[in-house]
Amino acid sequence: MIKNDKVFNIIRYSNVWEDTDIALDGISIKTGQIGAVVCSGGDNVLAMLIKSPKKIYAFDVNKTQLYCTELKIAAIANLTLDETKCLLGVTDGERLGLYKQVCDNMSKDAQRYFDEHIDFIKKGIVHTGKFEHYFQLFRKYIIPTTSSKNNYSEFSKMDNLKTQKEFYVRKIDTRRFRILFKIFFGYKSMAKYGRDKAFFEHVDKNDVKNNSYDLKKKVEYGLFHTKNSENPYLDYIANNNFTHAFPLYLQPEYYKLIRANLDKLELVHGNLGDLPDLKYDFFYLSDIFEYMSDLEFGQNIETLKKRVKNGSKILYWNMQNRRYIRNDTFVLDENLSQKLFEQNKAWFYRDLLIYEVKK
Repeated sequence: MIKNDKVFNIIRYSNVWEDTDIALDGISIKTGQIGAVVCSGGDNVLAMLIKSPKKIYAFDVNKTQLYCTELKIAAIANLTLDETKCLLGVTDGERLGLYKQVCDNMSKDAQRYFDEHIDFIKKGIVHTGKFEHYFQLFRKYIIPTTSSKNNYSEFSKMDNLKTQKEFYVRKIDTRRFRILFKIFFGYKSMAKYGRDKAFFEHVDKNDVKNNSYDLKKKVEYGLFHTKNSENPYLDYIANNNFTHAFPLYLQPEYYKLIRANLDKLELVHGNLGDLPDLKYDFFYLSDIFEYMSDLEFGQNIETLKKRVKNGSKILYWNMQNRRYIRNDTFVLDENLSQKLFEQNKAWFYRDLLIYEVKK
C-alpha cells in the first residue's frame, strides 16, 4: 500500500464517484447479510442500508473520509431531507446552525476535525473533496472555453440517447474540447489536481500515458448509452452541484429507510486486514487494488479467502491498473460484470469485476 501518510490526511472524495446502482445490483444484498465496504465519501454504503443488512463495516485508511461519512450519518439521523441537503451543500441555507444540531452525534475526533475546518461546513461538505475541486476547475476553466455552461446544463438534463449524442457531437465535442480534455484528464493534471502522484505508483506507465484517450472513449460510451437526466455524476460536473439527479441516499423514497438502518453501519479506520474477523456475505472494494503492489494484492486475496464463505460476493473496479483474481475460490461472473459495466454512469473505470465464492 501507499506509505505516504500525507496522501490520506485530507478529504479526497466528498462524494462517491462509483455508480451506486451498479454497486447494489452487482452485490445483490439480501436482508440479514453482513458485508464490508470501502467507505470513501459514504454515499454507497449509506445506499446499501436500504437492503436491510444485518451489519455493514465501512472501512477506510483515510480518517477524513470517515469523518465525512460521520457528518452525513449525523445529518440523516437528526434532520429532515431538506435540512440534510442544506447542511451538506446541495441547497443554499444557514449551515452552521444545522451543524450545531448534529455535531454532538459524531465522534469527538470527527467533531474536532470539522470545528477546525468550519469553512468546509460553510461551503458544504459535498464540495470540499480534492476530486470535487478537480471538477470545479473543469467547470470554471474548460467548459467556458469549449462550449458554454448553459449548453452543459441543458445537456445534463437530456433523457433521449439519440438527442444526447447529436448534441454532444454538435455543441460539445469541438476541436478545442478534444485538446483540453487530453490535457486536463492526462496523468500530470490528474495527479496534481484530482488524485495524487502516489496513486500511480503501481500503474503501468503505458496505461498512464494513454489514459486520456481511453477515458474519452469511456465518457462518450456512457453519454451515448445512459440517460443524462438520471446521472448525478454528470449533474455535478455540469452544474457544480446536484441539481436534478441526486445520490440515492438523498432521494426522498429511501431517506427514512436509510435512517432506520443507520445502527447497522459501523465505521472502521484501517484496511481489509483490520476488519473484524468474521465471515462476510459481500465485499464492495471500490478500486483499492489500484494502490498496491502485486505482492500486496496477493496478500489481500489471501485475507479475503479467510473471510468469505460459499456464495459470498466480491465487487471491485479497475481504473488504470489491471488487477484480476487468479484463484479457483473466486469465480468471475463475466456476463453480469460486463452487463452492469455497460450501464455505468460514472465513466472513470477500466472495468468492473464481480466474483462469487465457490468452495
